[in-house]
Amino acid sequence: MAGISAAVSQTALAPVFGSLEVDMNHQEFLIASVVAGFGLRHFVENIPPGLVGKAAVTYAFWIPPVQFYLSRLSGVLGPQVGPIVVSLFTSHILLVLVVYACAEAVEQLQLAARYGAWYGFIAPAIFGLWHINTVTAWTRSSLPGLAYVSSFFVPVTLQLILACIMAFFVPSKLGLMGALPGLLHTIYFNPHLETEVALNQLNSTLHSHNWSLLDRSWSNTGYLSVLENLDTNYRVLRCDHSLLGGKWLLTPQRRELEGWTVDEPVYPVFEMLEAVRLLDLQPSVPDSQASALVIGLGTGTAPGALLAHGINTTVVEVDPIIHQYAVKHFGLPPTYISYVADAMEWVGSAAENKTTKYDYIIHDVFTGGAEPLNLFTNVFLYNLRSLLQPAGAIALNYAGDPKLPLTTSVLNTIDKTFDGQCKIYREPPAEEAFGRKAGGDFDEFHAVRDEDFINMVIFCRNSPGPVTFRQPAPTDFLGSRSREAHLLPRANLEIPFPLQHSSNRSAVLEYQILRPGDEMKYYTQQAQSAIRHWHIMRQVLPAAIWELW
Repeated sequence: MAGISAAVSQTALAPVFGSLEVDMNHQEFLIASVVAGFGLRHFVENIPPGLVGKAAVTYAFWIPPVQFYLSRLSGVLGPQVGPIVVSLFTSHILLVLVVYACAEAVEQLQLAARYGAWYGFIAPAIFGLWHINTVTAWTRSSLPGLAYVSSFFVPVTLQLILACIMAFFVPSKLGLMGALPGLLHTIYFNPHLETEVALNQLNSTLHSHNWSLLDRSWSNTGYLSVLENLDTNYRVLRCDHSLLGGKWLLTPQRRELEGWTVDEPVYPVFEMLEAVRLLDLQPSVPDSQASALVIGLGTGTAPGALLAHGINTTVVEVDPIIHQYAVKHFGLPPTYISYVADAMEWVGSAAENKTTKYDYIIHDVFTGGAEPLNLFTNVFLYNLRSLLQPAGAIALNYAGDPKLPLTTSVLNTIDKTFDGQCKIYREPPAEEAFGRKAGGDFDEFHAVRDEDFINMVIFCRNSPGPVTFRQPAPTDFLGSRSREAHLLPRANLEIPFPLQHSSNRSAVLEYQILRPGDEMKYYTQQAQSAIRHWHIMRQVLPAAIWELW
């Protein structure tokens, strides 16, 4: 139960600190907690029998309230120290108490007297560590899928269920009296419980910050929610501690005073991806006869535009809730061909079967503050290229620090996969963002940037030739003023490939590319990027919005 609880508590921290951040030091503290539990039992033996086990049960009921209040200090603690502190005072204290109680129970077998200290103390400690580590890892990997199946498997509910199971095995009237306040707090005051009362209470609090929660769900990619700002009228889709996209809402004031005719995306990068259909390719394909593949859906800005131009569009997205929210809350037409599937498996199967080829491919898979590196390996990208028509083109979105070796490796992999027939454009800097350029009141949202952490769009063509764009026609903008400003990639936003003009390009590319199995080599750099992204997100939206989920 304690091993499962540790994984559940870890998952519950992801919306506040980010999934990658809560994973960073968890394994080390898990080991330390198990060792501390056995060590305390070895050195402190005068505690009344059974007392620690009863204390563990009582504390299990207090984990949700303690976690809830400590998470409100996330802005002070930060994404590195925060998960450690909150976990230390919740799941790791519980783990120490439980391991102590288990060590106490094992002593009744008198293994030390029969077989010596090794079997009496060291062997149970090693087994306990292996067992808890296995249970925690299994729970962590299984929980996202289970949470999508039923609300019984969302973190706060699971924490209460686990505490009740522990109380069944270690009954104590005094312990349950001590647990009752924690239980009542979770039922009546914890907004993360999946009840109508909790949701209404949460929205009441969010309204004081000029925000409203429209929808929320745990799913196989983490915690998803749709939030709307009531002051400046924009809507966003979040996944754990990152934003997958959003839109400025068309209001009567914006229509009358600023000339808007449609909702506008909050991030220009999604409109830049649409420019894949502006590439000068021969032979050109009319939109009515073209087909497109989109890997990663988000709020559906780019695929929605492709559909609006009459392009037959297929979307591969692993999270079924994202499909639902994109249609329900962000206006994506439900006419696209959808696959709820892992992109690695789907693309690999499609490349092997060679049944369908596409004129355009959009690759946009950023989530959780870091890119899934398995979707940028040379094997995946080669398979993706095999799905392109001979005169097709691809646009890839990559976010990161251009100076990191990881970014260099990813860009080199793209460069080599598409034979150097690519160009990179960065997202417009803050001063050129749509809200500011159009005279709107959205400067604060756009102005928050870490200039070393940038969104890049890489355009590549399948056939040899220059990467150039035709001039867009008025119909290409779909009535959007933001597209007028950002759809066509501009020369001043182009950045060079690391090795495209290097004299020893071919030799260096052979070992500076990302291959399957290389992902863990870059874990530390991904963690650095996730931490920087966390700080950016904390400036984009108030801390209270992240802490209240």
